[in-house]
Amino acid sequence: MTQPTESLPITTLLPETVADPIVMYDSHAALRFAVVERAYVQRLGPEWDQPGNYILLDPVTPEGKWGCYVGKAAPGGIRARLMDHLRQKDHWRRALLMQRDTSHSFNSAQVAWLEGRLYDLLDSAEEAVLSNGVRPSDETLPSFERAMLEACVLPVRRVLRLLGYDAATADDASVPTPSMIRTRSSRFNGVSLVDLINAGLLGPGTRLVSVSTPWPASAVVGAQNEIEVDGKSYPTPSGAASAVKNGAPVNGWDFWAIEEPSGKTTLATLRARLLDARGAADT
Repeated sequence: MTQPTESLPITTLLPETVADPIVMYDSHAALRFAVVERAYVQRLGPEWDQPGNYILLDPVTPEGKWGCYVGKAAPGGIRARLMDHLRQKDHWRRALLMQRDTSHSFNSAQVAWLEGRLYDLLDSAEEAVLSNGVRPSDETLPSFERAMLEACVLPVRRVLRLLGYDAATADDASVPTPSMIRTRSSRFNGVSLVDLINAGLLGPGTRLVSVSTPWPASAVVGAQNEIEVDGKSYPTPSGAASAVKNGAPVNGWDFWAIEEPSGKTTLATLRARLLDARGAADT
């Protein structure tokens, strides 16, 4: 029996030469991407004079490590921001750009929140070396907008992998054995499932649902701060998600969600809320 897959359909426009950007469209999340080489930033068209986010990418080292920097462009456009980085940062060789592919572009609060969320993605990636000094964040975005923007993270992660920059974490970088599913570290980006419970973002009995259409599933947060799936307990979100996917590696923080009035909110979004709250408390 063929197992369900989670392929992401993206339309890619390949230019004739490296001087022009590669442009990609994700119709599901209404996103436009571009991959531009540092030497040809000036070739970007006026459509990139809009707010959005970007990731500066260094060459991959022989050890497989890759440096990166995540940023936002608002209220100005991405093109002008990259021109600034030509003068200010000399380490990057290409950039991945992202903006809303609709008549209404991202606003300043949205790109600020996405900047922090993409920081979390890259900070957690096992092979990435993030050069941002501090985690950016925005406290003004309402929760229903955060849930909507969460859909932008998966396409970014997969496009990075397509470009040779795998953002897999130590938690999901390798195919786990059944014993690994149950025993690997319960912390992810400095936050554990227990941290979410202690912060009141989850609680015993909280129902979790999969956000993966090919892999529908439900789970519950147990009394011992674990996740229960089909009567079995797992100490980590990724362990529980891997069990659903027959042992395949998966980032459980992006797989599981709670259901709120605004829609499904992933554990990754709850983690970001906790990190935002911690940052605000430290200032």
